[in-house]
Amino acid sequence: MRVSRPDRTALLLPVPAADPLLSRVAEGHPATVRAGLPAHLTVLYPFVPAAQLGPATLNACARIAERAVPIAVRFTACRVRGNLVYIAPEPVEPVDALVGAVRQRWPELVPYGGRFPDAPAHVTLALDAPPADHADILRRVDPLLPVADTLDELVLVVSGPDGWVARSRWPLGRTA
Repeated sequence: MRVSRPDRTALLLPVPAADPLLSRVAEGHPATVRAGLPAHLTVLYPFVPAAQLGPATLNACARIAERAVPIAVRFTACRVRGNLVYIAPEPVEPVDALVGAVRQRWPELVPYGGRFPDAPAHVTLALDAPPADHADILRRVDPLLPVADTLDELVLVVSGPDGWVARSRWPLGRTA
C-alpha cells in the first residue's frame, strides 16, 4: 500500500459505498492503494501542512461544511486515465461546487501540487498502476458497479509513518 509523505494533509469526502471496490483492487494490486484512506473524493490535496493547522483553518473548514448539503451520487463506470484507475461521481456539479468553495478559501494551495491540473472529481481506485494491470483492475471492479452513496461529511486527514489518519470531521449541512 502507498504511504504519503509525513505531515501532508488532505480534505476528503468519504464514499463508504465504494470501499468494497478498493478492497477488490487491493486484493490483486496492493501497491496501487493508499494506506489508511477509505474510498473518497479528494476536495483538496495537499491541504495546509499538519504543523500549520490551527483553529482558524479548522473553523473555516467547519463553516464550509455547514454551508454545504449532503450530496447524493452514483458511480456507474470505472475509467482509466494515464496511470490512474478511478470512478467519477454523477452528478458532478454539487461535488465541484464544494471543491470550488474550498479552493476559493485557499487559492494559494495548488491541487495535487500541480501534478494533475485538470483532474475531474473522482474516487481513485488505483494510482500508479502499470498499464498491464488495468484490465485486471477493471475486471475486479466492474461487477461491483454501479455504486450509490450520499456524501455527508468533510474529513481532514493527516499522513504519518503508518499511513493516513482522520484528524477532524465535519457533517455537511449542519453544525458539528
